[in-house]
Amino acid sequence: MELLGNQRGGAGLMATYTANYRLKKPGLADYYNIQDFNDNADVIDGKLKLGEEAKSLAESLQTSQQGMQTTLNGLQVKAVISVVVWAAPNTQVVLQQVGGNGAFSGTVGSSMELQAALTALGKWRLTYVYAGKSYSKEFLVEHIGRTTVVASPTLAAAPWPYIAKLAEAGRAREAFMLGDSKSVSSSLGVYDMQIIGFGQDYLATPTVGHEMAGLTFQMKSSTPHSYSFDPSSTFDGGWANCLLRTTTLPGVLSSLPADLQAALKPVRKYTANIDNGAGQTTTDKLFLPSEFELYGYCALSNPQHYNVFYEYYQAGHVPNKNYNYWTRSRVKGTGNEAYPVTAVSGYLQASSYRADSKYGLCFAFCV
Repeated sequence: MELLGNQRGGAGLMATYTANYRLKKPGLADYYNIQDFNDNADVIDGKLKLGEEAKSLAESLQTSQQGMQTTLNGLQVKAVISVVVWAAPNTQVVLQQVGGNGAFSGTVGSSMELQAALTALGKWRLTYVYAGKSYSKEFLVEHIGRTTVVASPTLAAAPWPYIAKLAEAGRAREAFMLGDSKSVSSSLGVYDMQIIGFGQDYLATPTVGHEMAGLTFQMKSSTPHSYSFDPSSTFDGGWANCLLRTTTLPGVLSSLPADLQAALKPVRKYTANIDNGAGQTTTDKLFLPSEFELYGYCALSNPQHYNVFYEYYQAGHVPNKNYNYWTRSRVKGTGNEAYPVTAVSGYLQASSYRADSKYGLCFAFCV
């Protein structure tokens, strides 16, 4: 019996445990113990439960991941890289990713906007054809969302509705330069109208954030000496009531092309009095520039003019044309009369003449 006891306590005969879950493994000489079996069963049951929970969690995570991917895909669809090309109707547009394979092509419709969904940020090349002439430029797409690109032909080729669109948006300077000109026909004949200012004239009917007309144009050359400021040599009604404003220019306006008439913006023009009294504010679609607007100073007219010096002439271009032409400014004569001021051909200054004298027209308008 003593020998048996030694065998039960000998090496390899005592209980051991499994490596992973610590299940009890009775020794070869141990008596069968129900509690050992129950303890092992509890451990196995607990581990199986944990396994089921882990499987359920894994399935839940997989479902969540699929849901998040679906959401992400939806966001990617909504957060597209959108480029809107502003161009004249019937412009053919090609977009090519620089250093990549992204590409898009299309034709601009009557809205003068063409939207393209691009595949990547970075540098893109825009090639466009309008009226048989091809143009090209590169631009950067720096963010997801909407990027607007101006794809303009020359001013001479651009249609007036497109010029008006850029002017109203304050983006005309991206497409055109001071001094650029466009041919216009009217009852006066065919004359080039050139840009003399960007955003320098107050709209007659401003809106929030949109107080200035986008572009100011003036005739590049004057008509011959064919027009009186007013038939009366002693006329003193000022710009607001003179024949040029009430009759001559409205006749010219009605003869302009319909698309140009639709693009014109009425603006408020202030004309100083001949003395220190209050001047006149008028609303005009066609108007004559004042002495200060052309020269940047008042050699003859009242300096209390509240006018702007147009950019084109600020840049050093002279306002003198091929003929003397009327401005809307006036100067006090030797008596009580007020003489209208003219821009004199061949001289870097203005002069003044009787209202019934005949001189040229070199009108301006805003778009």
